[in-house]
Amino acid sequence: MSSNSAEPKRAALAHRDFAFLWSGQTISNIGNQMVPVALALVVLDRGHRVQDLGLVLAALTFALGLGAIVATAIGDRWRRTRMMVFADVIRAVAVAGVAAAPSGTPLGVVVLLVVVLGVGEGLFQPAYQAVVPKLVSGTALQSANALTSFSVHAAVVAGPALAGVCSALWGPRTTLWINAATFVVSLGTLVFIREAPPSWAADETGRGAVRRMASDIWQGVRAVLDRRWLGVTIGSVTLVTMIAAAPTMVLLPVIARERLGGDGAYGAVLTAAGVGALAGAAIASRIRARRVGSVAIGLATLNAVSMAGLALLPLPGVLVTWAIASVGVTAFNVLWITALQRDVPEHLLGRVMALDWLGSTCFMPLGYLLAGPIVERTSTTAVLLTAAVCTVVLTPLPLLVRGGSTFSSSEPPAHQESPEVGAEPSR
Repeated sequence: MSSNSAEPKRAALAHRDFAFLWSGQTISNIGNQMVPVALALVVLDRGHRVQDLGLVLAALTFALGLGAIVATAIGDRWRRTRMMVFADVIRAVAVAGVAAAPSGTPLGVVVLLVVVLGVGEGLFQPAYQAVVPKLVSGTALQSANALTSFSVHAAVVAGPALAGVCSALWGPRTTLWINAATFVVSLGTLVFIREAPPSWAADETGRGAVRRMASDIWQGVRAVLDRRWLGVTIGSVTLVTMIAAAPTMVLLPVIARERLGGDGAYGAVLTAAGVGALAGAAIASRIRARRVGSVAIGLATLNAVSMAGLALLPLPGVLVTWAIASVGVTAFNVLWITALQRDVPEHLLGRVMALDWLGSTCFMPLGYLLAGPIVERTSTTAVLLTAAVCTVVLTPLPLLVRGGSTFSSSEPPAHQESPEVGAEPSR
């Protein structure tokens, strides 16, 4: 990598507190991606049925949304680092609980621990995204988000593979203990971060606290509704996730076994998507655009090629289309999060991030559930091509409202060039 291309990453990591935050989360993300593999093996090893595993994974997804709702209520009343510490503690306890539970533990106990794990994740992610602009500034903000995305997707590639190796060598329980240890590492980095307390922290108790939380949630919703570009983008992403992305993920392993070559092909497609995501994060750190919303939405629309490719192409074509789609989706996410961090007032940012997280996760289980019955009445090809069309139609909807092309509530500076990739950020 050239010194020029490395400059944005150095700019973000030059901020001491962000360097601590990012390094801890890089390790923790790998542990997080080990959990689904280890959790599935632990549940099945204890004699539970496949349906029971589905219940456990559904509970995890539900809990992510529940955690986001809680974050909407309290996300701007607590220090963000304090919320992340709390989330890490309860996640470490939950994972350790599943690892330590004896073989005869009732399924309900496992589900309860998984719900705690998911709530912790739903609390942590919005707080992380909201604290970053307090730790970095200027052109380094987009680079910080790109670094975060890069580490997340590197973990997506490495985590499941490590989980498989660790589970084969030492068993899935040990893999869960390793994940619990990564939360401790994250805690160790969070304590070094200096964050001023929010000036709007409340000290109400009892009914006053309940009214305040309800008011805070409504203020977060109003912040989204008042910025039409923001509300329409969250809405379109929610619809695309439910109608298109979720059914595609359900059908991928099915089609891999039917005509792509089996489970090895399934893993190869996910790996290609992970490599594309890493490239997308690197590209996003270099994008400087006056109409950043138009660029981001154009990139997100590339997601449609993965659905069409899965429906129509042999394995090599599927690998290419999924890599291309992941480049686009990952770059969109970096530009989107950066836009929110720059446009939303700091005292509302935690709540808006939580609502964005909620929109991305809450309806995905519905998409999972609907995929099977719809395929039974039509075909996998029809479902995937419909998903591709819906992605192309729904993703650009934010461009129809004010601020959608810029991802901003105000007009961009007229002198800013658009779009430019690879240019040095202005000083």
